[in-house]
Amino acid sequence: MKKYWLLLCPMLLIVFFMSYEKISAQAVKKTKSKKNNHQLPYTGLRPTVSQSENLGSPWTEVSADSVYTGYTALSPLFKNMPSGFDNKIVSFYVPKDHMAVFAENADGTGETITVVAVDAAIKANLPVRLKNKVSFIRYSNINNPGKKGVGIINDAVVQNFSSPWYYSWGLTKPSYPNQQYTPMTWGKGTSTDANIKYLVERKDIDHLLSFNEPDNAKQSNISADIAVELYKMMQKTGLRLGSPVVTQGHAFGAGKWFTNFMLAAQKQQLKIDFICVHWYDWGNQTNNAATDSLTAEQVFSRFVKYMQNVRTAYPNHPIWLTEYNANINRKSDVVHRYFMKLSTEWMNNTSYVERYAYFFPNTVPAANPDNSLTAAGQYWKDLPSTRSFAANIIQDAELIN
Repeated sequence: MKKYWLLLCPMLLIVFFMSYEKISAQAVKKTKSKKNNHQLPYTGLRPTVSQSENLGSPWTEVSADSVYTGYTALSPLFKNMPSGFDNKIVSFYVPKDHMAVFAENADGTGETITVVAVDAAIKANLPVRLKNKVSFIRYSNINNPGKKGVGIINDAVVQNFSSPWYYSWGLTKPSYPNQQYTPMTWGKGTSTDANIKYLVERKDIDHLLSFNEPDNAKQSNISADIAVELYKMMQKTGLRLGSPVVTQGHAFGAGKWFTNFMLAAQKQQLKIDFICVHWYDWGNQTNNAATDSLTAEQVFSRFVKYMQNVRTAYPNHPIWLTEYNANINRKSDVVHRYFMKLSTEWMNNTSYVERYAYFFPNTVPAANPDNSLTAAGQYWKDLPSTRSFAANIIQDAELIN
């Protein structure tokens, strides 16, 4: 019996060690697997999205010049959502001087949020309405120019103004050094995939204006219902979007064009980042006081009341005043200049006004025939301006310490 045990013991030892090595190898493999699934903290060098609260792992960095969506055929800059992150994003990181748009649907519609990092980088959890529901991401650089701009078509005059931003009621003008262009879709014929591709591939823009006076038969002339559907198309750009801009009398009030548009926009979850308005002091061109300065003060008083009424009607949206003056029929250069000073001082100190641009009437032109600035044009150029964004924009995202 002892002889058999002596023969059996070495065999049992071999089986034991083989089993031990197998179990140990499996344990090491599981440990490595767990280690590989846990990432180090994000680098902070690029835009980042995470599947966890507070930017925990798993996370992935993305490009700041791309649109992540299912619409990948529009342009090389349209890319598929990062693998495993479609409808799985919970938190995000946006570097300073960048903007991010997150949307529920692959065409940029549905629930959305636009965050802008101008003071410092933004680290945040998505609002509950978007957690694990994002199928569209647009990261891009963003500028923070002065509020004061111009609406001018003539390229030479634009450059003579040296305005930090300008627009031309169109899509295709260039930006110049220290002068950023803001495109406008203007009418219904420009809401196309070709223009979406063009806008996404431009590296010099970060905002997009919408339809120009759609309530006016002599301008873009679009019904509110059609405007809503066309506006949705432009959300594919992932740019920061401005509302259609209506004539002075249709910006608020029951039954007005813009009121109807905003009601439909709310129901259909349009991404309206800022409200655009026009103001011309209509009907008051002969309502003058004893002096030019007193006339300008009265114009200014009516102007402030109008802007405050717009704010009351749409308290959650900043305002861009893209066309305004002291009335195109008022010929006094002095009244216009007094009003320019009063209105810009007020808007520079009003946080909900992001940008403004004076509309120079034929009676008080901005430039001479040789494209040099007139006295009124030079006066506008010399007026001071504060920055468009006073602080970061985070909407209802939850900041991470």
